[in-house]
Amino acid sequence: MRAVLALFLIDTADGLGMSKTTAVGLVGAYLSACYLTALPGGWIADRLIGARRAALVGGVAILAGHIALALEAGAAGVYAGLVLIAAGTGLQKPNMTAMVGKLYARQADGERDAAYSRFYASINAGGLAATLLVGWLGLHFGWNVAFAAAAVAMAVSLIVFKLSGSLRELADGPDRPLSRAEAHTLSVRVLLAVGAVLAIGVAARTTGMLTLDRTLTAFAALTLLVPAVCIGRLLRRKDLDTRERAGLRAYAKLFAAAIAYFCILDLAASSVQLFAADHVDMMGLPVTWQAALNPIMTVAFAGVLAAVWRKVKISAPAKFSTGLVLGGLSFLLLALAATRATGGTHISLLWLVGLYVLLSTGELFLAPTGLSISHKLAPAGAGSQLTGIFFLAVAAGDAIGSQVATHLTGAALYLTLGGFAVLAGLAMTAATPRLRLLTGG
Repeated sequence: MRAVLALFLIDTADGLGMSKTTAVGLVGAYLSACYLTALPGGWIADRLIGARRAALVGGVAILAGHIALALEAGAAGVYAGLVLIAAGTGLQKPNMTAMVGKLYARQADGERDAAYSRFYASINAGGLAATLLVGWLGLHFGWNVAFAAAAVAMAVSLIVFKLSGSLRELADGPDRPLSRAEAHTLSVRVLLAVGAVLAIGVAARTTGMLTLDRTLTAFAALTLLVPAVCIGRLLRRKDLDTRERAGLRAYAKLFAAAIAYFCILDLAASSVQLFAADHVDMMGLPVTWQAALNPIMTVAFAGVLAAVWRKVKISAPAKFSTGLVLGGLSFLLLALAATRATGGTHISLLWLVGLYVLLSTGELFLAPTGLSISHKLAPAGAGSQLTGIFFLAVAAGDAIGSQVATHLTGAALYLTLGGFAVLAGLAMTAATPRLRLLTGG
């Protein structure tokens, strides 16, 4: 999906024929939604059906979404497919991650960090294979064939998941089941929320204010509001002890830093993808394969860093600050490349290789550490929820980064986001000693 979605959206012949800025905004919102839904996905597992069942239901929703995209049902089919995939991903991401935490719950921090690095590498290995195959199919046989191939791959992964012995051995039930009174209160609140959203949507459509660009802007604001409310509610839990509360406050700072990094990362699927199509000499390779550079680098470096974490003690805040600086430097490098790609000039593919070396290394410093620290600092009964909250940092970063990309392009975009990430990383470096104490190392 990441390899072909932006190209499909701007394709005037076989796609939706969107402008590049609108396509970048929609791709960012879609990727953001895949992570924003991780919060209710984690909550559903913690309070209703358990992590394994939630992940299985999510996989079925993703499969249905890919089928909807493959059916070529026009814009309505595309939007329906993206909604289904986003909802299913929200059920899968936090709960697959939480299951890794449960498998290594009794291991030391270094061993757990290494396990998350291996888990992260396995995800990227699958992403690499999917990017190469789906991208090639889309360019040579049509976008619907690419989406159909993604559906087949999802079906196979569901079968493998269902047959996995180690996962079947995990206890599969909610950690903190919902009481009848809580279920009644929740039902009322959900109905009120749905009614409010429908009323606002009808009013906006009636007055002509319901446009795609405004919807994407409102969605970006929502991605900041939701995590602020969620972390605030966790901090107000009366059953937290002093250590748990201090850990959550430190977690909030790490969360803010992660947003700055993720403003950059997923623009690879939209802005960088379109930049490569227009300005990079791909040396005969399909342009969709530029998206494969990220998982290639991630898989190549993940094992090395997993071994390092076992032998070298590096605090979570220090890993975060390093990841931020590396991510920022990647876009500063791209800003320099963009100044050379003026007019019809095509730059060397090596510029993108350099970009992804920095960006992927930064990702391996920050993202697996964020998943691990989420499990470590989670209060009782909120393991999947706090993991889901970490994914909200990706949601906010994706949405905000894509909104910036609808107003800035080229070198100005890369310089702005890259410079901000470097400054944020340096600020976190200064705060690392204090944060290390709060997170317990």
